[in-house]
Amino acid sequence: MDKYDITKTDLIVIVMGPTGSGKSTFIDHATGGDGRDIGHSLKSATRDIIVHKTEIGAQPFAFVDTPGFNDTIRSDYDILAEIAGFLVKAHQGGYQLNKILYLHRISDNRMAGTPLRNLELFASLCGNIAMPNVIIVTTMWSLVHDDTGEKREKMLTGTFWKHMKEAGCQIERFDDSMDSACEITLAKGTKPNITLVTEELVNKGKPLKSTEAGIILNKQLDGLLKEEKAASLQLEQLSQRQTNPEAKGHLESELKAIKKSIREKTLEVQRLNRSALGSILRVFSKSQAPLVQGSEELP
Repeated sequence: MDKYDITKTDLIVIVMGPTGSGKSTFIDHATGGDGRDIGHSLKSATRDIIVHKTEIGAQPFAFVDTPGFNDTIRSDYDILAEIAGFLVKAHQGGYQLNKILYLHRISDNRMAGTPLRNLELFASLCGNIAMPNVIIVTTMWSLVHDDTGEKREKMLTGTFWKHMKEAGCQIERFDDSMDSACEITLAKGTKPNITLVTEELVNKGKPLKSTEAGIILNKQLDGLLKEEKAASLQLEQLSQRQTNPEAKGHLESELKAIKKSIREKTLEVQRLNRSALGSILRVFSKSQAPLVQGSEELP
């Protein structure tokens, strides 16, 4: 972990969630910023793992900002391999994994597509073994009426987050303030545990494709490939029947983009199915590091 300047006295807090869920904003508040200089678009601002170091009270923390799955730049395989590689290195080196935060926009009015795929991969990475040290952090409360947000929170807790909560996961609200970020960071968990993906890769010697996270990612990619191949076939048929040159050109442009996505996902599946622990650590080591932000002591 030398490239991230993490020491064995640092408490590591992994921050995960979809692109645009507020990960960088949360970390900015937790490390003494005000969140105003952080991007809020749905284009990923975090391409690689970035470590932000600070102190809360007298305790040093290392916040690990991770790219969201379904990133606008990187493949889900690369992101999964990088996060798994970080967790493996932290475990092997005896570093203190203190908490794993999963951020979710309460302003989202449905749980499907990208948010659902992110949640599935996150839960499979952690497993029940790590859930007592997991906190689901809801964000963007300022964008909804309180009663609307509370109804969504209750629904999510009783459905999509139910099994995670039953396994010991906590659920907290982030109100875009330093006090809120620090309170969540300091929330009590159990003694730090190994994550499921680390247990599977290191202790059980499984290849990534055979881990719970690898199985989920393979299933997700297979489903997306089927959808895109069906869409590709439909566009080809429409293009063949189209006589208007402008409309035909538009269809062919869409078809070209879908075929490119199919090739990329097919390659992603092949890489996942070939990956062993060594290849995961190579992906991790090739990430653009060191990426470490400065520290500031908080009250």
